[in-house]
Amino acid sequence: MQYNEPPKGIQELIHSLEEGQGRVWLQRFIVLLLTLIAFGLYHFDGVRNFSTAEAMDLAQLGRSLAEGRGFTTQVIRPLSLHLQSPRAVAQGVNPRLLLTAAHPDISHPPVYPLALGALFKVLPDRWVYGVEPGPRRRPPAEVAVGCLNFVGFLGLAFLLFRVGRRWFDLPIGVMAVMIFLGSKLNWDFAFSGLPTVWLGVLCVAVGVVALRLGGASDPGPDGRPTGAGFPHARWCALLGFLLGLGFLVSYSFGFLVIPLALCVGWWVPAASRVRAVGSLLLVFMVLAGPWVARNQIRSGLPLGIATLAPLSGTPAFTDDRLERSQQPDLARVRPAEVLAKVLTNSQFILTNDVPRMFGNWFGAFLLVGLLLPMGDPRMNRFRWLLLASLLTLVPAQALIQTHLSAQSPFLNSENLLAWFVPLASLYAAVVFRWALDSFDFPFPLARWMATVVPVALCLMPFVASLLPPRQPVMAAPPYYLPVIRELLGYLPPGALVMTDMPAAVAWYGHLDAMPLTLRAGQDPKEDFYQIHDFQRPFNGLLLTPLTCDQLWHSRLLNDPDAVWGRFYMDYLLRQGNIPSGFPLKFAFGDRYPENGYLMVADRPYWRAARN
Repeated sequence: MQYNEPPKGIQELIHSLEEGQGRVWLQRFIVLLLTLIAFGLYHFDGVRNFSTAEAMDLAQLGRSLAEGRGFTTQVIRPLSLHLQSPRAVAQGVNPRLLLTAAHPDISHPPVYPLALGALFKVLPDRWVYGVEPGPRRRPPAEVAVGCLNFVGFLGLAFLLFRVGRRWFDLPIGVMAVMIFLGSKLNWDFAFSGLPTVWLGVLCVAVGVVALRLGGASDPGPDGRPTGAGFPHARWCALLGFLLGLGFLVSYSFGFLVIPLALCVGWWVPAASRVRAVGSLLLVFMVLAGPWVARNQIRSGLPLGIATLAPLSGTPAFTDDRLERSQQPDLARVRPAEVLAKVLTNSQFILTNDVPRMFGNWFGAFLLVGLLLPMGDPRMNRFRWLLLASLLTLVPAQALIQTHLSAQSPFLNSENLLAWFVPLASLYAAVVFRWALDSFDFPFPLARWMATVVPVALCLMPFVASLLPPRQPVMAAPPYYLPVIRELLGYLPPGALVMTDMPAAVAWYGHLDAMPLTLRAGQDPKEDFYQIHDFQRPFNGLLLTPLTCDQLWHSRLLNDPDAVWGRFYMDYLLRQGNIPSGFPLKFAFGDRYPENGYLMVADRPYWRAARN
């Protein structure tokens, strides 16, 4: 009997999908498809509007750049006025222009706002300035920012896969990506509006370059170092460039200079040590230097307001007292108080943030693997790099924490461990694979189950978060957009609003906003009237649940800084009472705050709008 041969093209295709290059592309396609499905489900059920003040602050900075107003901000902090006014006087500039003209920002580094500014520049105005059509829809500009960061999120996952596959093997690359993509915390950061995803990309790139540099001295087959003639200075210059770029995204990224300089100095040959470390530091300083000089000229501090972050959270400057201070006495803070802050915060980070930084229990493999020496020199360098970075980032995070960490625990730019997680995920996957290799399984299916079941258990929290019921889109309280837009919409363009949520007023209301002053008619140095009477009058005062949802006895009654909380309660209890002599006499609503938001203004703008 004669048989016809199958078509050669189909036969080759089947072989490629089973054993050849097609199998690899099929696996990539499956991972990409699952990621897009997770993106769709998460975008439908898990994404909310900006829930952190930092995201709104960075977004309004980007919008200012897109509008051609330079690196200026609509969030005008009293501390910024205090730092910039003497410099303005020394340069012959009227310090009142800091309030009446565009206010230079000295709180943030420039790269991420520049990226947002470029995004807003190419988007149509209906996206940049568009309003969400309903309470279950997000503002179009925030959707665009989320899509931008999601591109970095996918790029970070692909980078992890490539590094894992090239350094180790395909299963480790796939496992690292699955652990990274299977953490809800990583997805939350990707859509938070913060630059954490891009810092994660830079952190992985820094780790790759550093380990490539360290491997140059490994002996080859002939016994000679594999990096004979290896250009250490050039690779260290690249390392310094990546660190400098990360510094211009977030000042905290500069802390990685310490562990990287130590590791590079340890790994490279003694003859090249000074040149290598010198190249790293020189390129880092050349890249960071111009922006540091700009801050020094503007404020007298190398990092602007961020320079004083170690003082925030000490007994002299609790909560957000430092940035609300018009005349802060920085000499009141003793070094022992800063040390106590670092020790207290470090204890909390080690017992809470470090164990749950992966968002699942897979992080246990990282913590165990950091204590176990490996036989492979490359893995030992990897372990020492992660250990040195972790020992640097924990006290660094404890040092720079401010009230932002209390307002949004874990999901904030002060969480330095968040951009350390992707690189740590790769190491944890290697340790997990090493642990599997130490067991003898009776049959292949048992090994497969020992691999799949733990990974599936790690993914369960994320999968469960995608299941019904659907979560609310609005991050309320306190950022409930319908009320915020309604109240701010009555004020004229260019109005100045004092509020407990200045970033939200600037981003959603397109108005100049200032944090609440510490006093009102009590202390000439920290007084509402020092600004209203002598610098620029306020057009409105907006108090939200951030002010009214406080402890009654310890905060509203006895805390001297809670003057605006008492103002809110006095208005509520006395049914519309506004203190005599207070310049903002007109309150929105009929003697009761609107959904917990109290709005008072110098004129009844809403009456004209209703007529």
